[in-house]
Amino acid sequence: MVRSRLSVLVCVALLLAGAAGEAWAGDPFGAFIKALRPTCARAPSADCASAVAAYLDTNGNGRVEFGELQRALAQAGRSVGDKGSALNGIERNLTVVALMAVRYAGAAEVFANFDANRDGSLSTAELFADFRIDRRPFGQIVKDPKAVDWKRFAGRFGKVGFLITDLLPPSHRR
Repeated sequence: MVRSRLSVLVCVALLLAGAAGEAWAGDPFGAFIKALRPTCARAPSADCASAVAAYLDTNGNGRVEFGELQRALAQAGRSVGDKGSALNGIERNLTVVALMAVRYAGAAEVFANFDANRDGSLSTAELFADFRIDRRPFGQIVKDPKAVDWKRFAGRFGKVGFLITDLLPPSHRR
């Protein structure tokens, strides 16, 4: 369960993570993560991916734009600094690592590395291009070393991609 939650939160935090569910005053990112836990643990991975994309896509146009990513990064930053946040310790630590990776790689560069068609926005498919989305829950996808191209995913974060691969078990570092 911890490994599943850990892996899901690594992906969500690095993607950054509207479907917040229970409202937590001043902590929309924490509320989103709390609402996302059961979806990513039990529902098909496409449901988890769609929920992440919906959270990021605040204008509802079906695409994630750079300004929307910046909003999510700011929310995540506030959430990790709030001791009353819905994030547990593992989620908080992973979010901090993700925020550091994005900061040092450069948010614009990371965004561009996910934007395969170079249209200036990200589809759900582009966000999850390195994951084999199927009927399994997302937590099972990230546990399967053959279902995620972790090297490619980490590469989207430039020279600090090692932060991602260092969090992975040896079986996933291919």
